[in-house]
Amino acid sequence: MLLKSIILTACTLVATKEMTNLIPKTPWVAPIKTEIAVVKDLNANTKSYIYFSLVTGKEVPAADAKTKNWDIAFSKTTIATNSGTSGPGEGGAIVLEKPFDQVSEAPKDGYKTDGDAGYAIPGGSGNSWYKYDMSVHAILPIPGRTLLIKTATGKVAKVEIISYYKGAPEDVPTEESSYYTFRYTIAGEDGKF
Repeated sequence: MLLKSIILTACTLVATKEMTNLIPKTPWVAPIKTEIAVVKDLNANTKSYIYFSLVTGKEVPAADAKTKNWDIAFSKTTIATNSGTSGPGEGGAIVLEKPFDQVSEAPKDGYKTDGDAGYAIPGGSGNSWYKYDMSVHAILPIPGRTLLIKTATGKVAKVEIISYYKGAPEDVPTEESSYYTFRYTIAGEDGKF
């Protein structure tokens, strides 16, 4: 009985080993990790709007304001998207009360566009990405707020405003204002960051 059990186990092991050689080997592919870009001191103080492409990571000339070449535009504390009354793109935005690092997927719906009633990213202290701190007379990003920006071509980026002051000082801002420092990444085709 014991000998019969040993022979049966040995045959099973040989068969299993031979069968695994018949199964095609598929290499394991790690999920694509999107890169996080950091933009420092984008000057939104010198022109009516400074246009920026999240896709290329570069400023766009004001002459291209009526094109799909830009995704987001800054003027003082106002942020416009290439959508609705601001541009011809498929842009829009959602303001999330969730930290940048905890946003792992872009929703498919719910994006607001710029229009006559206001911008997709609302202005005013406490309404979207910043608060005005009266005690230090400074515009400070609200911790835990992430902007989801739909680009002019319909891709989605998550954006975190880090600072509104030149040099992104950690202490009470004493530097020039309207210099945006922010980080962002664009979701993959699967909508994940």
